[in-house]
Amino acid sequence: MPLSRKRIRPITQRYLSYDLRGKTIHLPLINIRLINPDTNASLKTYALIDSGATVTFVDTEIAEILELRHTGESTADGAGGSFENWDGLVDIELLKGSNVICVLKDIDACIPKKLGQIPYCVLGRDSIFREYDITFRENQEKTILRNAKKSERV
Repeated sequence: MPLSRKRIRPITQRYLSYDLRGKTIHLPLINIRLINPDTNASLKTYALIDSGATVTFVDTEIAEILELRHTGESTADGAGGSFENWDGLVDIELLKGSNVICVLKDIDACIPKKLGQIPYCVLGRDSIFREYDITFRENQEKTILRNAKKSERV
């Protein structure tokens, strides 16, 4: 997976908050820009950094807006059960404020076929976790991204 990094030092990202039925929810969300590698169409949104997800997901409506090309089909298993997906390629810029801190190129993403299957985009172990060692500091509501230490395999 080609990668373009702008920074070497650790990146600290505060959890993002949103209101849900009158309750404030804090999650390890990160601002991102999704880019269609075929057309360069892009859209800024946010994504959950999910250590339990083995794959990366792009929200169905966002994939439609970006007109992401479907490259296949797959089934994903999650906490809510199994669901069908289209597969597609997307470039992902990780943002801190308006600054691009990293570009993940040609990420194989799952796009749920049914609207509402996922509440936001999800960065799984096949994308962001391959490039960063990630620490979740729940009590401080922070996520720390450090360049991954590549292990030497024999």
